[in-house]
Amino acid sequence: MYQTYLIDIDNTILDFDAAEERSFQNVIESYCLPFERSMLEEYKKINMNLWNLLEQEKISREEVFHTRFSLYFQTLEQEVDGVEAESRYRSFLGNSPELIPHAKETLTQLKSMGKKLYTASNGVYTTQVTRLNQAGIFDLFDGMFISEKVGSEKPSIHFFKHCFDHIPDLNLEETIMVGDSLSSDIRGAVNAGIDSCLFTRTDSPASSDATYTIYDLSQLLSL
Repeated sequence: MYQTYLIDIDNTILDFDAAEERSFQNVIESYCLPFERSMLEEYKKINMNLWNLLEQEKISREEVFHTRFSLYFQTLEQEVDGVEAESRYRSFLGNSPELIPHAKETLTQLKSMGKKLYTASNGVYTTQVTRLNQAGIFDLFDGMFISEKVGSEKPSIHFFKHCFDHIPDLNLEETIMVGDSLSSDIRGAVNAGIDSCLFTRTDSPASSDATYTIYDLSQLLSL
């Protein structure tokens, strides 16, 4: 049924949770501080709040990346250069290519079926491309739509319009957005008028407007 797949990267095909924890720990230790897991939870709260503001178009992506670490270190009563801390984090994150189970096998099978595969990700272009290359799946995609290059973030209609305008012979009725985020992936797909598939690793996901909900990426093959 579907011929074109717009696929989120983080926590959809690459395990961002694992990458984030390791990279954050490396940042903390690079400032000669002992890492405790509670530190990561506090950082995540700050980071999520900033990303929510970005998705609402209330702040810029630069504000997210340049302030999240300085804001976090303030909770430790320490001052750091937010840009420098972000640079360290990006370096660590770029070496974190862990795949979600069955991601590579599913993408390979979809490709063999003649499907068109495109990434649709909020993030930094070089970081995402590096991780996809290291995971051995970059060449499975027909194109990359990553917010830094697109110039807008999901769920903005401008992000999806850019995708649509740059996919040859696109049929919206045969296009689906696949991702783990209700606020960016699913909401964005609904706003753009295309079907969507929520990928979740929880047994009881929140109710959503997604066309489908799957719990294993291999289920994409039966849609």
